[in-house]
Amino acid sequence: MLQNFKYRISRFRAINYSVNGGSQFEQYNQVPMDAKNSSASGNLGAGYFFTKSTNRILLTANGGLNTSFGTGKSITQSYERTNRNFNAFPSIYVLNKWFTKNHFTELGAVAYYNYGRSNFRQEIPANKEKNNQDIYSVAIQTGIGKGRLENVTNMQNALWLYKELQEANLLTRSLSDEELNELGQSITDGTNTRVLDSRRRIQFILKTVDNYFQQKGLIAKTDINYFTRLNDILFFAVNNVRLSGNERFVRFIPAIQRNNQQSALNNLADKYRQTSSSQSLVFITGFNHYKPVSLTHQNNYGASVKLAYIDYTSTSRNIIGGVNNTVETKRTNKQAEGNIFFQHAIYPNTRTIISFDFRSEGGYQDNEDQSGFYNITSIGSTMNYFVSYRTMLRGNIGASYEKNVYYVFPNTLRPERLFLNASIGLDISL
Repeated sequence: MLQNFKYRISRFRAINYSVNGGSQFEQYNQVPMDAKNSSASGNLGAGYFFTKSTNRILLTANGGLNTSFGTGKSITQSYERTNRNFNAFPSIYVLNKWFTKNHFTELGAVAYYNYGRSNFRQEIPANKEKNNQDIYSVAIQTGIGKGRLENVTNMQNALWLYKELQEANLLTRSLSDEELNELGQSITDGTNTRVLDSRRRIQFILKTVDNYFQQKGLIAKTDINYFTRLNDILFFAVNNVRLSGNERFVRFIPAIQRNNQQSALNNLADKYRQTSSSQSLVFITGFNHYKPVSLTHQNNYGASVKLAYIDYTSTSRNIIGGVNNTVETKRTNKQAEGNIFFQHAIYPNTRTIISFDFRSEGGYQDNEDQSGFYNITSIGSTMNYFVSYRTMLRGNIGASYEKNVYYVFPNTLRPERLFLNASIGLDISL
């Protein structure tokens, strides 16, 4: 059933806001000096999400603006320092796929801009510093392909709900495959209808799914056992996106990125400025396969071949004591690489997910620093384990290996690195 479900909604929109703030004050008396430190910070954010999934179109779009700001002051017998900073980060992402039978054409774009300002001032001895940073990036994605990946998360929850109701003997009869598919669609309709009042939204989702059971005459009795199972799966499941399907694709992605950094010291007597930019062209072809083996097991794997050309330019200018020192760097990097990935995921219940992952990419690159083969390989496992309704055990363990990997921003070539990580913790809601 999971492999045959089709996620279809005519339109879904969502808006989210975030506001955070904090402050701290510290005072201590310690030889040879007393000190007072204070700071305050906050951030504001807003985001918009839109999706549409029909037989002909799969459109996903999101955008937002996040800002952060802070101020601080430090006073001792030797100095008095103040600092202020502000950052703004607008971004937008759009990807649309047009389907004709089992083939698709896609067009999308991703763009972001990072605006940052900070000021530092010291009274004794007198010192001033101003820092400005502007970063923007724009990438266009075009492609053609065959196949389609479907979001089957709601169908997964429909099957869990069906299993729970059967085990509790709350159903008058078994459901056919067609009726199970309709149950999955009713969950999709309920959860993807925009209702601003959260209480009314909960009521709407429950009524939508319950109405399906009532119209079909599937519920023997609507008692508290029925309601708690309905409520538990619709609102307490861990809804990580689960996909089903195959796709083969050819994509072409041109992109540009620019980074400007400026620093001014001592009333503009000393200055530093760096401007760097890159233009890249990427051609990639490959396939992805997402297969729900059963309700509790999932296998995902894929492979691709990528050709990339990156042109990087950087200009650094230092003015110290009236002396101008300018350094220009130009670099091109050509890459031909292959990529593979595999993931096995286990879903023991609606609130537990355990996954095992392997990913590797590597090939040959030609640049001014070093030409030769490079590789990035990683393995790992993540766990979100349901302990109780108020407690979730989360953990991950992994290892990654890099050799001769070139990074555009910052312009560096990392010869070799082995990285190991592990963490575990409890999320407890009181």
